[in-house]
Amino acid sequence: MPAEQPKPVALRKFAVKILLIINILLALLLVLTYLSVYVSPDTSWIFAFIGMSYPFILILNVLFVVFWIVFRKWFFLISVLCIVLGWNAFKRYFQFSFKKKEPAAVENSIRVLTYNVRLFNYYQWHKDTASWQKIVDYVRSENPDIVCFQEFITLPRGNHSLESLKKQLAPLSYSHVYYTDRVPGKLNFGMATFSKYPMVRKQMIEFENSLNGSICTDILAGTDTIRIYNCHLQSIRLRKDYNDLLDSLIFNYSEKQLDELKELSVRMRQAFIQRAGQVDILSKHMQSSPYPVIVCGDFNDTPVSYAYQKLSHNLKDAFTDSGSGTGKKHRGNLPFVRIDYVLYSPPFRSHHYHSEKINHSDHFPLRIDFTVHETADSTGHNSLPKE
Repeated sequence: MPAEQPKPVALRKFAVKILLIINILLALLLVLTYLSVYVSPDTSWIFAFIGMSYPFILILNVLFVVFWIVFRKWFFLISVLCIVLGWNAFKRYFQFSFKKKEPAAVENSIRVLTYNVRLFNYYQWHKDTASWQKIVDYVRSENPDIVCFQEFITLPRGNHSLESLKKQLAPLSYSHVYYTDRVPGKLNFGMATFSKYPMVRKQMIEFENSLNGSICTDILAGTDTIRIYNCHLQSIRLRKDYNDLLDSLIFNYSEKQLDELKELSVRMRQAFIQRAGQVDILSKHMQSSPYPVIVCGDFNDTPVSYAYQKLSHNLKDAFTDSGSGTGKKHRGNLPFVRIDYVLYSPPFRSHHYHSEKINHSDHFPLRIDFTVHETADSTGHNSLPKE
């Protein structure tokens, strides 16, 4: 009869089997996050939660790679292969720039700035009564050619009226403002695009039963017409205590916290479903554009999501093309959160993707310089359509 294995050896083998099973499950879950972006939350909302968990599942797989290498087990290949399989998803979250540093100024460029200004801190979420003026001063200091604001407000009278803001933002003398909600005599809420270049057409893309929306502006830059989309997709509209709960990542699992988590999950599910419908409307509108497009805004969703996958189809992401780091542009303690985007179509090229870590809003502004890559068709004409 074979000799009975010593208990420590048997326990060690059992532990390795359990860890291997866990590793395989996590690797399969990682692959599932890649597939989740093709499923509309309106069809199956559970995939939206799976996609949102990508960075955390990725980290667990990386830890398993390190673990198996330390113990000299070939099992590390399981997670490595799954990570490589989703390399495109990885690049949406993390960028390591090895490109040659570009010059400080790009000749003949168009500078675009997008910023969710959170109502210019109208409700005093943080104690800075000068947020409005600081945001205006910041925008002017960046000298953009086009600015897109989300969660934009104006007051009917005084220094915070639309007329006053236009004067302060000069030479951004052309504007497209769309209010999705108004409180008579108090404030107007929505989004706005300002430009140094003439606006030749303005369109509103309304979302039913929502304070969110999008606007589409055709801008004449020189002799070329470009289309700017300013988007603010469905928000979850978290209360402050929900934000505190998420930011802390410390749960005692009290009955109150479990109830809050349950309510939060319901809110998120509803937002995922509503946002999917908005994305379908917006994507259809973008596909019909006769002009090259630049899409700016707060998608309220991660790079591994149905919203991002749908809207970025046939477009480039300024972060993956000219950014570096994690691309986090939202304040808070949750890591890797990127919900603000700038997408674009050829013949544009992005340069100097930059985000200023300023605390005037719960979002950070994005600034990108664009140049036109000259491509001639068979007739020798530039591919940028003319108005």
